Amino acid sequence: MKNRYDEAMKNIVVTNEMRDRILNNISKLDLQKTSKKTLPFPQFKKYLSIAACFAVLIVGSVIVHNTINLPSEPPVQIVPEIVSYHSNAELSDAIGFMVKEIQELPFEIESVKYTSYWGELADIEYAGSDNTAIFRMASGVEDVSGYYGEFTSVESHVINGYDVTIKGNDGQYLLAVWQNDGYSYSVQFIEPVSQQEMFDTIQSIK
Repeated sequence: MKNRYDEAMKNIVVTNEMRDRILNNISKLDLQKTSKKTLPFPQFKKYLSIAACFAVLIVGSVIVHNTINLPSEPPVQIVPEIVSYHSNAELSDAIGFMVKEIQELPFEIESVKYTSYWGELADIEYAGSDNTAIFRMASGVEDVSGYYGEFTSVESHVINGYDVTIKGNDGQYLLAVWQNDGYSYSVQFIEPVSQQEMFDTIQSIK
């Protein structure tokens, strides 16, 4: 509360009209009477200053109260557009190009999930009991895998007539990335596979 009060006090503004009204009211006081209650001039100056300060504080307290009770703006939450579809045909229609699919995997597929990210990136997830493969495709030449971990094995191979980079550790591979005909592709396994299994997977994409 103290921080809010200090911040509000910085925003207090006494306009010329407010100041003139305060001083005008004070000037109307009858200062010419010589009664026992008449204050000597120096002491009167002190009380005049106190009165002016109280007037400013009253105005300021109203402004502070209104400032502290101003409704705050609700936070704006920006959520990326992520949409799931029932088939590759629906995904392709939504994303604007024909999305390829993996035809062969080194494990038995139990479920397939089709997802569009921002209407630009196609993501197909093939889930099995002991492994999962994620195939991505997008227009352009950027790396679409979203995977930037460290690997001890990084190799380049020509597969289906285009250069493919496969990445892994200790002779087992998790990721493959490549570009062809204006599109970028990636295949990622959750559990590592052999080099030949990675080759077979990429060769089966149509």
